Amino acid sequence: MDYRDIFLESTDSTNRVARKLGEQGGEHGSGVLADTQTGGRGRLGRAWFSPPGKNLYCSYLVRPDIGLAEYPKLTMVAGVAAAQCLQEICTIPVGLKWPNDLYIKSRKCGGILCESSLAPGDSFAVIGIGINCNLSDSDFPEELKEIATSVLIESGIAIDPKELFVRLRDTLLDAVSDFEKQGFSEILTRWNRFDAFRGTHMTWVREDGQPVEGISLGPDLDGSLVVQDSDGNRHKVISGDATLAGSVP
Repeated sequence: MDYRDIFLESTDSTNRVARKLGEQGGEHGSGVLADTQTGGRGRLGRAWFSPPGKNLYCSYLVRPDIGLAEYPKLTMVAGVAAAQCLQEICTIPVGLKWPNDLYIKSRKCGGILCESSLAPGDSFAVIGIGINCNLSDSDFPEELKEIATSVLIESGIAIDPKELFVRLRDTLLDAVSDFEKQGFSEILTRWNRFDAFRGTHMTWVREDGQPVEGISLGPDLDGSLVVQDSDGNRHKVISGDATLAGSVP
């Protein structure tokens, strides 16, 4: 299928460009790929390290046949697709951290930012995916060297970002189709296979800013993270942030 893709040398945000494409009637599956981002960001407004020519910086426009209330779960759909695609390429275990991070060997190698436009009759989502592909240890700033990694560092495999962009789209659209036809339970089953933090001691920050510690039980059918505290009480983490206890997010 021919998609209406946009290839850019530089942009502030591929998600912004893809959203504009969606507003102009862009087709399901169309994408935006950039050599670098000057304003890349993740959840909670965090900046995303975006050196030129080294990584995958892309966004996909999707128009899924799902209810509007199901749109937030697309982040986890994209996570399953990205983890599956990466694992097939680098042949080493790839893990997921709720709700939107990709991990290899306990260090972050990628992230997902899903944004939706829910206008009645013309809803769509933009799924932004950033993956550290060809960075060496020396490419990372000091503050990231202990917590971030790349496919090249962990597997020794150099990836062409444009080829990954095409391959990842195929995997993502297949996952979106499965979500439409089989529901979220199928996606959750796949997510659980990649969950790198189930059973670990986590700290999460509630929306009121209070930190709480407990054991991660993984996400539920609502897409919320379930955490069990030291008293055996179970809590749903709907938004905010969750990290390993004592670690840096």
